[in-house]
Amino acid sequence: MAPTDSSDTNTWAIQHVLALIEIWALVAQHSGFVGAWRLTAVCRTARAGVKEWLGTLPGWVVTGGFNLSNQSPGAVSEVWRLNLATLQWGPMPALVTARYGHACCTVRGALVVLGGLIGGVDDEEYRKTSSVEILLGGVGDGVFTSLPPLSCGSTDGAVAIAVEESTS
Repeated sequence: MAPTDSSDTNTWAIQHVLALIEIWALVAQHSGFVGAWRLTAVCRTARAGVKEWLGTLPGWVVTGGFNLSNQSPGAVSEVWRLNLATLQWGPMPALVTARYGHACCTVRGALVVLGGLIGGVDDEEYRKTSSVEILLGGVGDGVFTSLPPLSCGSTDGAVAIAVEESTS
């Protein structure tokens, strides 16, 4: 229904603009990640709706790795998260033990890092590890803590996949 006075006009306009953002968020959700980013070129309202939806996604996380630079070569303990709404990388709490070739997954909202290769440079030799670390809580909160080692022994080059408990 059309507004009758100027205060009603402002309220009516605000409600309809906000509804448009919500509609674009729904369109983005059904377009998938790449399709959603393509929608940002449509208009400002579409961009706002897309960013609203992208902000609900958990992000991508990179843990550890191997640094090839001459200044400090070797395994690293850095953890980074990609914010999918801004496509910006942000630091997270560092691993307890620098490692590479490890497995990583989320279990019940916690980030778990398993096994991999540790040591090197000062130790001169890399070795497999059975260590396990966990980051509880939300993104960027807390610190990684050590858990009991893997009962199967040390491992590297493994893959970890979180499985829905109700279907396993």
